[in-house]
Amino acid sequence: MPTCRDAITRALRAIKTLAPGDLPHIDQLTAAQQALQDLILELHEARGPLRDVDVPSPTPPPNYSGTWTANENTRVRIQSGATVIVTLPNSVPMFSGWDPYDYGFRGWPAWNIQGSTGAADHVTWRQPDDGARIEVVGTTHQLWLYRADINRWVGAYDLRLDDELPLSSRYLGPFATLLAERLGEDLALNEPSAGFARRVAQARAVIFTRPGTRTRPVKVEAF
Repeated sequence: MPTCRDAITRALRAIKTLAPGDLPHIDQLTAAQQALQDLILELHEARGPLRDVDVPSPTPPPNYSGTWTANENTRVRIQSGATVIVTLPNSVPMFSGWDPYDYGFRGWPAWNIQGSTGAADHVTWRQPDDGARIEVVGTTHQLWLYRADINRWVGAYDLRLDDELPLSSRYLGPFATLLAERLGEDLALNEPSAGFARRVAQARAVIFTRPGTRTRPVKVEAF
């Protein structure tokens, strides 16, 4: 499975900083690792808002402690003074009941459905979507992205060189190209060639449209 080092090596070769067979030196790795982390977080932001979930809800007492199985594309906020074990889901509800266009009027009970550690039966539960996200804030700060190719949630904060890339392996090439574009600016290299510019445009289209991943319909609002 592709690691951060794999993406960095491809990016440095794309901008001709490395020749085939060469290895990057420590300064190049440090700059590239910072750029990679920034790019991952920007892609996370570009995928749209998360559903904010307070755990425990306003109903339980402040000293509530327990476990919570997160749902995909949610930001779980651990309330001050609470001790909560957050579990990453193996399956998520087929129909969450949450409407992103109701401006929050339906409130907590209507849409705050947890995920499950059980199997996906494709009747009421399904597998998480590739690229789905779960963020935990409050007493701790963590971010995970779901990789369908390895059926696992992968951490996206504090990435190290030999950590797995939190994007599916089919995005390694496009992601490395976008990273190469950023490193060309950071390392003050020459202007990119016309061929590389076309490659960047194609990579950006693949990363942001993700044609191989199921996406939710977009509703148009007119005022």
